[in-house]
Amino acid sequence: MITKQLIDQIEGEASIYFDMKDDKVDFATISFPHFRGMENILEGKSALDALVITPRVCGICGHAHLMATVRAIEDAYKNSGNEIVLSQKSEQIREFTLIMEMIQNHFKWIYLTIIPHLLKLTSTQRTQTPLKGAYAASIASKVIAIFAGQWPHSSYMIPGGITSDPSNVDILKAQSHLDELIGFFEKETLGASLEEFLLFESCKEFREVDSDIAFIEQELLNTDMHKKGFAHDRFIVAGEHRFTKSAKLNKTRSFKMNVKYIDSVDSYSPKEHSYAKNAQYKNEYYETGPLARTISQKIPLVKNMHRRFKDSAYTRVMARITELGYLLQQAKQLSSGLYIDQDSYTKTVAIQNITAEGVGVVEAPRGPLLHKVSIKNGLIDSYKIITPTQFNIGSSKQSNPTPAQKAMLGTTQEEALFIFRTFDVCSVCTTH
Repeated sequence: MITKQLIDQIEGEASIYFDMKDDKVDFATISFPHFRGMENILEGKSALDALVITPRVCGICGHAHLMATVRAIEDAYKNSGNEIVLSQKSEQIREFTLIMEMIQNHFKWIYLTIIPHLLKLTSTQRTQTPLKGAYAASIASKVIAIFAGQWPHSSYMIPGGITSDPSNVDILKAQSHLDELIGFFEKETLGASLEEFLLFESCKEFREVDSDIAFIEQELLNTDMHKKGFAHDRFIVAGEHRFTKSAKLNKTRSFKMNVKYIDSVDSYSPKEHSYAKNAQYKNEYYETGPLARTISQKIPLVKNMHRRFKDSAYTRVMARITELGYLLQQAKQLSSGLYIDQDSYTKTVAIQNITAEGVGVVEAPRGPLLHKVSIKNGLIDSYKIITPTQFNIGSSKQSNPTPAQKAMLGTTQEEALFIFRTFDVCSVCTTH
């Protein structure tokens, strides 16, 4: 029997077609039915127009798209013989605002997606969780706006640096908001101080606190999510940042990777037309996102989870919450050491003088985001975007399933719908 489920409460919409056998998922295909055409819109426009257009690909990770765009254009400058050297100030502030966007995304995902759907799966009652997510995300957005002017859809990163010039008062405001956010995370999410949490080495330590993270962990165990949701147990981290390095991972073994081997292929969606493509590395499917990044960083707590429960739905969820703690620590450290006395911008040659190709790679909340641009006399000849959801939630044939397709096999339909959301789906990024 084949059944269709429309997936909402994600960024956009998706459809899943379940092929059920003995009330368990035997196979599933995924379609993203909405065309947006962002790549087509960019063709023929000034390369600098992409700084305004691409942040509007997504209302959750527009900052990541902006950074991928500016990195791609700066790479084109380099390839044309006009390499741009950023000031430490502009590099730090770009990184800081990206981290804050990842933080707001993680909070929303925990409180507006995972807990509500975990409650639905377990028929458990728990109040105020959506409000908690909205509150935490709003604080993170205030911090971003201090440097970026607005959130979402800011365009303050430009080839050569940034357009903002924060003062000491701005830094103090950002630090105050960040302290408030960390306090919320400690009281509501962790039930422990951030410093204590970052010293956790075993998932058994979650049971010693009274908090939302303890509730999530217990309900994941109660629903056997530590025994379900397994994908390929291989991962990709493509972006280079202060909080992570690029790597290809087989389980926890790390290998070098090269972004030139990342490409997209047509998806398999026989029941409904899909405007999404699948992303691969050397023609194979890899999982991306917080679980990949925390494994590559050899975080003791995540290593313990993986050793016990492999790449299960449990590990995928708890790794994202763990990364949230580490990102808050990174943000705290960055905000205390910003070089605001340096120049925000390094002058570049006019974009009309650039004819070259460039690639921008960023770790977005859900994983690697790639922007590839071909520029001719300052105009965009072609533009290609590869997003994390294309890695995680592609739709392939049964003989070669994507991470999400594999993770849903053998589960009930309700379990599969929850597992699907553990990858943090973004339809609008996928149908750019």
